[in-house]
Amino acid sequence: MQNKNIRMIVSLVLNLLIIIIGVYVVFTVGTKAYSFGNKIFNEQAVDMAGDAREVEITVTDGMSAKKLAKLLCDKGLTNDETITYFQIRLSDYYNKIPAGTYTLTTDMTPTDMLETMGESVNEPVVE
Repeated sequence: MQNKNIRMIVSLVLNLLIIIIGVYVVFTVGTKAYSFGNKIFNEQAVDMAGDAREVEITVTDGMSAKKLAKLLCDKGLTNDETITYFQIRLSDYYNKIPAGTYTLTTDMTPTDMLETMGESVNEPVVE
């Protein structure tokens, strides 16, 4: 009789522990996922309009989104390379940025930068 009670108590404690760990994991992963998504879609410029500086970048032909994100981050135009990479991947300009030299400012959001670099994509072709 005593042995069955001990087994039942141990079983209940283990089940409770598994539930607590599961809730903690779901809460932690959910919090991190929300924060990551918020950073991607709630774009922030590096500087305010009064403190902005101009930066010139050169995009090479066939430059990948990862290399472009690294370039923007290294030049101080964005704060986080990973967030910038996903912003590029999720934009309408993914794989559509033509090679060239662009002058961007630090008060631009990543979307503004992509729009500036991709302006020639939407221009009509003159024959």
